[in-house]
Amino acid sequence: MKLRQTAIYSICCYLVITLMGCSVPVLTTSAPTPTLEWQAGMPRAGQPAFPALGQYWIVDNGCSFDLEKIKIADAMFEKLRTDGIAEVAIVCQTGIVDKGGTNDDKIWLRDWARWAKMGSVQDSRSVVWLIRPDAKPAEQRVSVEISRWLFWYTAIDYADGLREAANYANAGDFNGALVSIARNTDEKLRQLWLTHQPTPTAGVVQ
Repeated sequence: MKLRQTAIYSICCYLVITLMGCSVPVLTTSAPTPTLEWQAGMPRAGQPAFPALGQYWIVDNGCSFDLEKIKIADAMFEKLRTDGIAEVAIVCQTGIVDKGGTNDDKIWLRDWARWAKMGSVQDSRSVVWLIRPDAKPAEQRVSVEISRWLFWYTAIDYADGLREAANYANAGDFNGALVSIARNTDEKLRQLWLTHQPTPTAGVVQ
């Protein structure tokens, strides 16, 4: 009798354990949700793609620059390059919005300059100007990015040129802004270059 009771008890325990095992949920690890993180060489979230430089040192995506004025500005920038002073470009681009301190027009311009590899391999001196024709005048339609190797071209030096170009752009005169940027940048860089150009090494014949 006792043996029978023991057998029945064992069977009941087995059934209880089996049923509990079937009802216990299995813990699984969810696959991580894929996220798109910013990487060097690509625009920040919500910003337009980087336009490539073409025949000229000017990119026109919304300003409708006159071709003759593009050629005049391009000639100035090319001469600055061949004279070894700096590489200069102007980008007119729509669709750039201010999404905060780490994702605004200035960050977009800085990232573009790096993506476009502005500046020579030897010294990386570059100046890049941005015109946003679709921005409100109060948001400043013109901004500038200076490479760190061009430390002698400071905000004090380009402030007047930036203000003049912004006045043209805010009034909708983008050709005026183009010419203003080219003229002021060329004049100021050449003026400063006289005292900041590298001194030739003694004994080296130029």
